[in-house]
Amino acid sequence: MRKSTLIISAILTAALLFALYSLLSAYQKAIQAAVPPTATVAVSAENSQVQPTGITADNSTAGKIAIYDAATLAIKVLGRSDLYTTENTQLNGADVYLATFASGDIIYISLDGQVLSKSKVDGLSIRQPTSHR
Repeated sequence: MRKSTLIISAILTAALLFALYSLLSAYQKAIQAAVPPTATVAVSAENSQVQPTGITADNSTAGKIAIYDAATLAIKVLGRSDLYTTENTQLNGADVYLATFASGDIIYISLDGQVLSKSKVDGLSIRQPTSHR
């Protein structure tokens, strides 16, 4: 191998390693900023009750609740613990959280913590992947 080929190969390898390191560092920072360590939701059966639609989340910051607060609120409203996913979406042009339960129930929650809509989706089927060993 010629010396120039070896130098070009070393430079390309170093550039690729630097790009990979930068990408992984940015990803790790994004993950740490997006999910706080207290994002675990636990519900006991004895203190979960169905509440009216007009309830709001207990949050000291006015205006906007976090997605895990919306998940907790949805669990309290339905009195169920089979929450499948909570995501950001739009309802009638407004940004809201959508909480979907494995039972097919869905709840729209505004960013200020107010329950906007509850409904049930018929035919929703959520299955666990099976192992093919």
